[in-house]
Amino acid sequence: MFELNLPVETLEVRGPLFAAGVVWLRLGGTDFPESGWHDSPLSVFGSLCTAVQGVLKGETWDAYFFDGSYFVKMIPVAAAPGSPRLVRVAGVCDRDEANPVVLADTTTPLGDVVESLNTVLRSLRAWAAVEGDAEIRAMLLAMPDLAEPTTPATPGPGSPY
Repeated sequence: MFELNLPVETLEVRGPLFAAGVVWLRLGGTDFPESGWHDSPLSVFGSLCTAVQGVLKGETWDAYFFDGSYFVKMIPVAAAPGSPRLVRVAGVCDRDEANPVVLADTTTPLGDVVESLNTVLRSLRAWAAVEGDAEIRAMLLAMPDLAEPTTPATPGPGSPY
């Protein structure tokens, strides 16, 4: 299970293209970094979207939280032909860079991750329209919804699927 929690009612515009607030992930049964995590939600969201765009291409990517030593590693997982594409999502604390610790780990359909991010994007766009911050609204409107992953019928040579 993957769920991005970004309650827009916590967002507080503090500068050009910057809002502080609460953002966290639910990975499997674990809140990462923790429930109600205060951070830079728009930056975390952008980092997650960039990572998922890479995963959609079959690449491993990291997405970052900006307050604290936390990141999410997203790794495409080989799926059987005709099965939904999967992604392993590991929440990592790298406070000790020599010994990073995995705090949460789940494998979930990539489509669920895309759906969660697209739902949050729509919520952010609605918030920006009401909040009236023109720069943030323009940025969010310029961000395309993430494409739904395709289910490969037959894996090609070198494909992770």
